Amino acid sequence: MTEVPPRKKASVVLASALSAAVVVAGIITAGLVLPDSPMVTATSAAETNPSASGIDPGVTSPSDGSAPASQEQQSREVEGDLSEIRNVVVLMGDDLDWQLFNGVPRLREFMDQGTTLSNFVVTESLCCPSRVSIYRGQYVHNHKVVSNMPQTGGGWQTFYDLGHQKDCLPVWLSRAGVTTSHVGKYLNGFPGKELNPTYTPPGWANFVTTIRGKEAYTGYGYTLNSNGTLRKYGKAPGDFLEDVLTTKTTQWLTTATSPFYLEFASYLPHSPAPTAPRFKGTHAGSQAPRVPNFNAFGTNEPDWLKSEPALGPKQISNLDRQWTRRLESAESMADSFHRIIEQLRASGRDKDTLVIITSDNGYHVGTHRIASGKHTPYREDAVVPAILIGPGIAKGATIDAMTSTIDLAPTISTLLGAQAPAWLDGRDLTPLLRDPDGTPWRTGVLTENLAATTPDDPDYSGFEAPKYEALRTPEWLYVDYGTEGTALYDLVSDPYELNNILGSTDTTAVGQLAAQTRALATCRGATCRVADSMPVPSVPTGQEPETSSTATPTPMATPTPTTAAPSPTTTP
Repeated sequence: MTEVPPRKKASVVLASALSAAVVVAGIITAGLVLPDSPMVTATSAAETNPSASGIDPGVTSPSDGSAPASQEQQSREVEGDLSEIRNVVVLMGDDLDWQLFNGVPRLREFMDQGTTLSNFVVTESLCCPSRVSIYRGQYVHNHKVVSNMPQTGGGWQTFYDLGHQKDCLPVWLSRAGVTTSHVGKYLNGFPGKELNPTYTPPGWANFVTTIRGKEAYTGYGYTLNSNGTLRKYGKAPGDFLEDVLTTKTTQWLTTATSPFYLEFASYLPHSPAPTAPRFKGTHAGSQAPRVPNFNAFGTNEPDWLKSEPALGPKQISNLDRQWTRRLESAESMADSFHRIIEQLRASGRDKDTLVIITSDNGYHVGTHRIASGKHTPYREDAVVPAILIGPGIAKGATIDAMTSTIDLAPTISTLLGAQAPAWLDGRDLTPLLRDPDGTPWRTGVLTENLAATTPDDPDYSGFEAPKYEALRTPEWLYVDYGTEGTALYDLVSDPYELNNILGSTDTTAVGQLAAQTRALATCRGATCRVADSMPVPSVPTGQEPETSSTATPTPMATPTPTTAAPSPTTTP
């Protein structure tokens, strides 16, 4: 796996005095953040945790719970100011995880151009619930679109039935006079069976997406709705969906008037991970990263996982081929991102535009002995790339503070002068971006899994985690599987989340984490910004993992260094 270079440092000091009380889940929870709360540092894992060297920047080594006597400062190269931002462009991958991101140099180079949010956590590692969280700034238990399919309480149809299309980010922006554009993947199942296929949701001045069916995931044979005009595309090389969408985006940018909001939502590298012909073979012979949790057994694994056997040689060979396809598919996506950014630069729009590069959720390939898919609480699925580029944004910097997809809507609304509703769960990121060293911030964020996938779901994998509520902090991952049990991971000594130390951890600490998880899982609006700031216990130093009969004496835990193929630069 490509090594992650050390990033410039930034830090966020948790609030020295934040006190609130809120009745949550029938109990009164005190949200007091103490003056000696741990520092959330932005030092990369490779700098402070040798065992984490070479892994993604989302796997960081948080502090030991005590603020250092002095904080090393590095210069932050910043051009312009956030106040100069008049436009926002979101470039979104589909199932783009950090390991894949790191395998494509043309994606990794974006990190040098802006600030990386290394703990950017999705509300659910599943396409539709996660995208609704972006549009609504809410956790899944509040927006209630819990899956991809209407039969299980999700998809476009549920979003529409709840009336969310009338009260979400593009609507708020449109009301503020912002020109809005969506190009690419929208919500699963759009436009449903009842609406005309030419339908455009409220708030979008420019709207381009595919309609019905799963052909879009193959890259060919799809029907495109371009502002109410339908066109069927075939299987010629020029019909490749990613290239068609990119061309429509760059054309729109040539005439777009400020202020504008553009959302380019790629269908890549979602399975079956198609790619443009020019990128086929560019990563031939690649292997899925042999990171420590690849095909590995942990200790005291949760019930749903502990009986899962190790992957066999044939399965691993298949995963390597899948990984190769995903790399080449991500090359096509990277090409799109570069073409769009180059169009901004060619018109001078890069000087007043914030670009956000991210994904709806992550993806795992062979980690924890799970063949491939998502929908688990583990880092591969739940912590996704997030790079911000633009005026007032530090270049080559990393912020390790806990951030979430629910923060995008309030942040974009603030930057573009729109009035977001008071019921949003997320936080405005602009104070954090302005002063990452001195901004009081949250201690943890929530990821949920509130519905199982079904065989007709494009994200169905056949083996996935049961329903859960997961609290992720800089130092801990606490997962409540309900009747299926609980798991706790020390992210300082176990960044690959292999060893469940619930039974050996102080019960007071466990109680604190459980209380914050319950508070977040039942929060709404302002109470979420109390629940996410509750005190978090420090990880004890020198804590040894428990032994377990599920652990193998020699798990496949040795990283295999790989060299990523140079990214092609050809554009159509």
